Parts: sequence; C-alpha cells; structure tokens
Amino acid sequence: MTQAQPDPHHADPHHADPHHATPHHAGKAPAPASKGKLALLVLVGVAAIVLIAYAIGVFMLGLGHSSSQQYQTRGKLEAVCDVVVQRPVDGLNQPFEISKLALPVVIDFDEMTGAYAGEYSISLNRKGSLHVDGDKVEILRQAMFRRYGLTIQGEHAELNRKTGEFNQWLDLGNDKHLTLMSGKCHRPGNAPF
Repeated sequence: MTQAQPDPHHADPHHADPHHATPHHAGKAPAPASKGKLALLVLVGVAAIVLIAYAIGVFMLGLGHSSSQQYQTRGKLEAVCDVVVQRPVDGLNQPFEISKLALPVVIDFDEMTGAYAGEYSISLNRKGSLHVDGDKVEILRQAMFRRYGLTIQGEHAELNRKTGEFNQWLDLGNDKHLTLMSGKCHRPGNAPF
C-alpha cells in the first residue's frame, strides 16, 4: 500500500514550508481612519432607528386619538337634523321632488334603539334597532313593502357623530340603496355627540 504524497503546488496553511516564508498579518489592528468611519456609521444607524421609532410613535398616537373620541354611550341623545329630501314622484326614472326639512333624531343607548321623523320614518312608536360603530350610529328597521315598483327590504338612517352628517336610505336588496335624505345634525346648545 502506498501513501499519498503531498502535492507540492497545493500549500497547506497548517504546515508552513520553512523554505517558503510569507509575511504574517494576523492580529494587526485596523487603521485609525477605519475606526472613525465605523463609529460614524454606528451613530448614523442609531439616529435613523430613533427617528423611525419616533415617526411610528407619532403616527400611532394620531390613530389612537381619533379612535378614542369620547361620545355619549348612555341615556338618550337628541339632535335636530337639517336635511335635503329627495322624494321620487312617479317612479325612479322621473325627476325627484326636492325639499328641505328639519327633523328630530332620538337615540336611546340604554335600549339600543333610535327614531327619526321624515320620509318613511322610524318613529318613536316603531323604533329601529341601534348599531354603533365608532363615530357612526345607525338606526335600522327591517321592512317589506313595495314602492316605486321595487320591494323595500329595510329602512336605514346613519348619524356620523364626528362630522354631524345624517343620511337616510332604503335598502332595495342586492346591495342597492335609494338615498332619500342627507344633511347635518346638531344638538341643543351645540353639545358634542
């Protein structure tokens, strides 16, 4: 059996050839200019991280502020809404009759009901269910009657407590709506919603 002979052209770094000396650079400290550049890069990186964290914090505070708006959640909320009514006369293909109307809106947070006066109103003696979603309060009542050649499946009114906007529409099914009233609401003495 023959032993493998080392290749003279392939240098083994663990067995240095005493006849072939090379300069040894291990353990040499970096130049002072490199240390300065490294420190500057670390400083810039830290500053960038701090700025990004600050920007994220400001953004999150802004989101939290808008969603943490304090609204009335108990008792009755009463408002008056100045609206424009768009009333179909002889079907949906004819021009609508336009009028202005001031109407009361009453929302009862304890009973989770609401009522308003106006077109196909959800009146105090036939209140609608209340659905609260952040700034918006929706009064709705299921219905089943025919108007304008269509089957009306529900009556809806929505009050945006942040903007004071009021909208009332009829649900025609298949994601179709007929908006009848829109306008702005205010509370007595301009109290917040």
